[in-house]
Amino acid sequence: MKKIFVVAAHPDDEVLGCGGTLLKHQKNGDKIFILFISEGVSARYKNKNDSKCLREIKDRQAMAIKASKLAKFKIVDFMNLRNLELGSYPHTYISNKIIEYFKKYKPDIVYTHYEYDLNIDHYHTFFSTFVACRPNNYFNIKKLLSFEIPSSTDWGIKDKNKIFCPNYFVDIKPFMKAKKKLLNCYKNEIRKPPHSRSYKNIVSLSNYRGGIVGVENAEAFVVNKILV
Repeated sequence: MKKIFVVAAHPDDEVLGCGGTLLKHQKNGDKIFILFISEGVSARYKNKNDSKCLREIKDRQAMAIKASKLAKFKIVDFMNLRNLELGSYPHTYISNKIIEYFKKYKPDIVYTHYEYDLNIDHYHTFFSTFVACRPNNYFNIKKLLSFEIPSSTDWGIKDKNKIFCPNYFVDIKPFMKAKKKLLNCYKNEIRKPPHSRSYKNIVSLSNYRGGIVGVENAEAFVVNKILV
């Protein structure tokens, strides 16, 4: 049994980025823990204390809880930091919070965002997670992997050294139906085709990533660290 930890900027990123992989871990008997950094909503509102904004944040949390119960993931915390404003918090605040949970759960494998995504919260989540994964005397992370998020990674910086170029793939064909059920928990965040965060595109992306390595459906990652 391995302990798997996902550091996600927003509720829905855990499913979009590695939902099929997490379901595969769950079937293998691994324990899965998820930490959400930002609430993922308030940037849409001028008044962040507006009752509609606060209600939408609670609704987003409810979606995450529904998905986690369905897939038997454990949510360790909703930090609820302001959406698209993670750079306004002291760097040590976020990284130390992640370290706190790493000390408690001692994960073997950590999944988080790709650093050059369009969404700035993804970058700050990656950076704080990367710092938290430094060697220490409290936990020993064997793998640190970055996932892709449709409409953020694909719309990210296109400099040749910053394009998402995966080198680690997970066959998720047996878990595609279950992943779609998890995505349905976040149906308010799913868009219509041809948007890249549509069901059609998410399946097409899994086909494309799978074709790279000779399987029907895959999720793809960039390796930040592997210890063997």
